[in-house]
Amino acid sequence: MSLDHYLHAQKKALKLTHALQAKGEDTTLPVLSEIVPELNRLTQVSLGLIQIPLNQIEGTATRGRTTAFARNFMPLLDSASEFAYKWYTLYDDVIFNGLREPIIAYEYYNRFYVVEGNKRVSVMSTLDAVSIEALVTRVLPEPEDSERYRVYQEFLRFYTDSGINFICFTHEGDYNRLYAALGKTPGEKWSADEIADLNSCYHRFEQAYAHPKNPLSTTDAFLKYIEMFGYSESVNFTPAQFQEKIVKVWPEFVVAAANKPAALLNQPAEKQPTLLNSMLRRVPNPLRCAFVYNHSPQEGAWTYNHELGRKALERTFDPRIETTTRENVNPQDASRVIDELARDGYHVIFTTSPVFLDACIKQSIAHPETKILNCSLLASYHNVRSYYLRIYEAKFILGAIAGSMADNDAIGYIADYPIYGVPASINAFALGAQMTNPRAKVYLKWSSLPGVNPEEELASSGVHIISNRDISAPQMESRAFGLYYEQDGRIDNLAMPLWNWETVYQGIARSILSGAWDDDANSNSDRAMSYFMGMSTNAIDLLCSKRLPPRVRRLVDLLHERIRSGAFLPFVGPIFDQQGTERVAEDVALTPQDIIRMDYLAQNVVGRIPQIDELSDVAKTLVALQGVRTSSAAPGANG
Repeated sequence: MSLDHYLHAQKKALKLTHALQAKGEDTTLPVLSEIVPELNRLTQVSLGLIQIPLNQIEGTATRGRTTAFARNFMPLLDSASEFAYKWYTLYDDVIFNGLREPIIAYEYYNRFYVVEGNKRVSVMSTLDAVSIEALVTRVLPEPEDSERYRVYQEFLRFYTDSGINFICFTHEGDYNRLYAALGKTPGEKWSADEIADLNSCYHRFEQAYAHPKNPLSTTDAFLKYIEMFGYSESVNFTPAQFQEKIVKVWPEFVVAAANKPAALLNQPAEKQPTLLNSMLRRVPNPLRCAFVYNHSPQEGAWTYNHELGRKALERTFDPRIETTTRENVNPQDASRVIDELARDGYHVIFTTSPVFLDACIKQSIAHPETKILNCSLLASYHNVRSYYLRIYEAKFILGAIAGSMADNDAIGYIADYPIYGVPASINAFALGAQMTNPRAKVYLKWSSLPGVNPEEELASSGVHIISNRDISAPQMESRAFGLYYEQDGRIDNLAMPLWNWETVYQGIARSILSGAWDDDANSNSDRAMSYFMGMSTNAIDLLCSKRLPPRVRRLVDLLHERIRSGAFLPFVGPIFDQQGTERVAEDVALTPQDIIRMDYLAQNVVGRIPQIDELSDVAKTLVALQGVRTSSAAPGANG
């Protein structure tokens, strides 16, 4: 009987109402005219007749019928009332004839408020419908400086392109991530087939993911899923196929839901060997470690230094560890290479470039028994640990040397890629220069801009003290690396940072061999993990020329020891950006997370952070993955 359906819906309404009362929360439907008192003077845009998701219908336009419904649009009034009779009469009509009239609603911040058709919403919700047809008027909010407003602007652009309203994000940048995951470009109109495919794929994923204890919203989980598995590979999956994959990536959903900063470990944990530990854990002997390089050690300075670390690892632990390498691996082949290494029985795979991160994520799911690591910053995955070095510590000291030796207060800095971590190095160098020479200006150039010769530009500007790439490779003849003095084509090297990757690789190996690797995983089950090592572990050091004046050398030794012991931190306020805005208050020290995410340039830097479309094709691949968002970066007002 229809009355039975009403009573069942009413029971749901009362259950929710009592639960909200127990928590001291409002039990009535939200009212748009009360949420937005200035509703009538805001810009309104007709969207016409569209399908709207029932789970995005938030409330009503006016107070009117709010007492008739619980917050879930289930009916509250007595079953003998005229309202109840109209409700279950409508229920019968919908069952036999379908919903014949659209509702009328406002949309505000992609939530919907019913003007006419509350009972229709209630009945369709009872029938577990996904969406309902509606005549919709969009109410555009007034501009404000809030993440909510900025996310809504991203949604409006996405809606203009796709006409899709059922994907709702709450974090800034997530719509851009969705574009990238779908292989779409903002501003590109979607075809009817593309819209239908995403609609169908999303709702099949929703069926598989549906559970009251899910850690993430469906939209957030869907985005995370397609970033890991790929949209094109999953677009035709059944709910059962989605469910099989979801189980495998559940830890990543837990990490994303916790939204905690990555656990930045100063060094890999290590346990003292005991008989019990030896009995409980089974560490392979030998432990087989593979290194994946995107260049060859002979031609790439970055790869050359990782290769030195690999060889040191093998020497130190022979015969307990054996290693192999795969060179000149491009990002498109990385997933296949990692898969082959895992199938060949390698227990640990080190990938030495951020361009391999996507491949690492996919293969960590396919091979959960294999420990896969990626050399990068900002990786936010539990099953792929990242590792990097605190190079900014050495850069601060190099800046102090440069400031003390710049005869005309002008210092050059040649950076490579505008990715996270690089602004921190630039700013550390600039602050170090400012400490020894308050008048010093750091002229920033980028080697990843096509058709540009940074060295020539600096020379023509009369800049002689220059910080360039940190390291050299065997095949590189140029001495233009580290900090050097250049004039009339002659280069005198003054100092250079040392990236001691052997410290990282040996520390991680000891952690695995001792069983501490698993302890770290258990104690950080809801966050990503990253090894972020610096001078305190000798992972970063300096090599200085004997040409440095004795007093400068004494300053270097002092700073080195103080930073190494933790008694001196390079990033302590006050720190001002290029516009003179105070970014760090006096005596406040930045956290490592703040340092990594730095997206502005210090006040004494002359230059800017380039946009991705200005870069060389080689640079774009890396910057697309970990590029600095330049919205808050200085636009080059100083030069």
